[in-house]
This record gives sequence, C-alpha cells and structure tokens, in this order.
Amino acid sequence: MLRIISRIILVCLVAATACGFIMVTPADLSIIPGFEGPPPPPELVIPAKPPRLRCRAAILIDNQTAQTLYGRNEYSVRPIASITKLLTALTFLDFKVDWDKEIGMTRADARNSSRSKLRWGDVYKVRYLFCASLLSSDNRATRALARSTGISQDSFTVTMNRKARQLGLLTMRIEEPTGLSEKNVASAIDCARLLNVAAADTTIKRVMQTHTYDFHSVKRQRKYRLTNTNRLLKSRWFVEGGKTGYIFESGWCVAVRMTDWHGIDLTAVVLGARSKSSRFTQAARLFQWGFRELREIKG
Repeated sequence: MLRIISRIILVCLVAATACGFIMVTPADLSIIPGFEGPPPPPELVIPAKPPRLRCRAAILIDNQTAQTLYGRNEYSVRPIASITKLLTALTFLDFKVDWDKEIGMTRADARNSSRSKLRWGDVYKVRYLFCASLLSSDNRATRALARSTGISQDSFTVTMNRKARQLGLLTMRIEEPTGLSEKNVASAIDCARLLNVAAADTTIKRVMQTHTYDFHSVKRQRKYRLTNTNRLLKSRWFVEGGKTGYIFESGWCVAVRMTDWHGIDLTAVVLGARSKSSRFTQAARLFQWGFRELREIKG
C-alpha cells in the first residue's frame, strides 16, 4: 500500500510540474509517506523541575534507555542550519571517496558561503575538506566535499534525503548540503537521532572531538588552523560528538552528546537560541540537570 501511495504522489508531482503548476526540488523527489506525527508523551522520568530555557525547541535524551528526559517543542519542524553537515558527512562516507583525492575550490563553492578561510582557486585534499566541514562548519569545504563524490549537488541532495529516510529521520528534509538554506529542516528529536548515528561512526566522532586542526593547501601551500565551533568541548564532561549551526531563520543551534564520570550518556539539542553563547549555556544547563538527577535516581 505504501509503495502504491508513493507512486501516486510521484505521478502527481511529475504531472503538476509538466503543467507548470509547481516546482519540484531534489528534496521533494525523495519524500516517502510515513510520518504520522509525534508519539504519546513519555512517562515522567525525572520528577525534579527542569531548567528554564529560552529557545524555540530543545530535547534531552538518556541514550542508555532511549527515554526523553526533557522536551520543548521537540517534534516541531524548523530550520537546522549547519547541523545539516552531520547528514552530509554520513552521506559522503557512503561514496568511499579517496581521502587523498585533491579537489580545487571553485567560484561556485565560494559563492554566498559566509565566512571561510579556504580560498577559491586553491587545491585541498578531501580529508582536509571533511575536517573543515565538520570541525569549523566551513560551507565552501562542504560544497567541495559533496562535489568530490563525482555527482552533482542536486543528486547529492537527493541522496542525503534518501539517507535520512533510511535512518528513520522522517521530519528531516534537505535542500542543499551546507545548511545555509532555511528549507533544511528537522525536529529536535531527529537532530538528536542524527547526532547519535554520526557519533557512532569513528571517523566522524574523531573529528567532532578535535579542538584544533592544522593542514596546508596542496597548490599554494597555505597553512591553515581550524578551531572547533563547539565550545562545550572545554566543559567538565566528555564530549562524544557535537555540531553547531546558525542562520537567521534558525537562530543559534547546537546538538551535543556527552558522558560524565559515572558513565551516564546524554544527548541534548537546542534549536533557536537567542545568541551564540546562550545555545551552549542552555545545553550545559540541560546536561547538568540530567546528570545530577540521573545519578540520584540510579544511585
């Protein structure tokens, strides 16, 4: 039945496009029916009052039990900015691209890319682009990384959406690989699930845990030092992975997975915070509350 419904929707989209009624984007072609809305609210796990947050959406998950400890509009679908790059990295790894492959930075990579240390016309190894994309959230590096797979950006975007469906991220919809588009959307709970999948990959996890990264460009031998955008790497807990994001439409965002000295494993997502620093402050409040209360409950 699901397959029949999918075919009917696809036929309608193609027919409408042919008649000039609507524009079909790469993301539209990858949508699979199946999301039926949020499940019933979970049972109360922590009776203690949670911290007050000032953001559009947030969630805190106990990864050992898969229980939601805190939720604020966690099923609301909204722009996720550069958290998108976690899915970009996972999709890229499926292509098995040579890490030493050299990619020239083009004008198209540099166009409307926000701030970047990388310069068009220079050449970089794929491994450098991968680190720049995840560690310092570089948009030029992300575009070049997607291009290194040998397919167009539109095709790569379709593949990203297919990957999201395979991972069960039914609220996630991607228009391009960097996160600069406000049409890259998902819920907080799907951002948490995405981060957990990414942190389970040793290659991605190693980059997300790196504070600084040094490398040279291939062509002009320029020296670069990248700094991780995740300030919580300097916290008193162990960071298993994390990704920041910001565009005007999304507000300030962060997704982080942490463990404490007692082995408690939590994932927090804050979407739509009001400032660059407040996203980290609010995520830290969630972690502090969750770690403290779970230690008391679990003894």
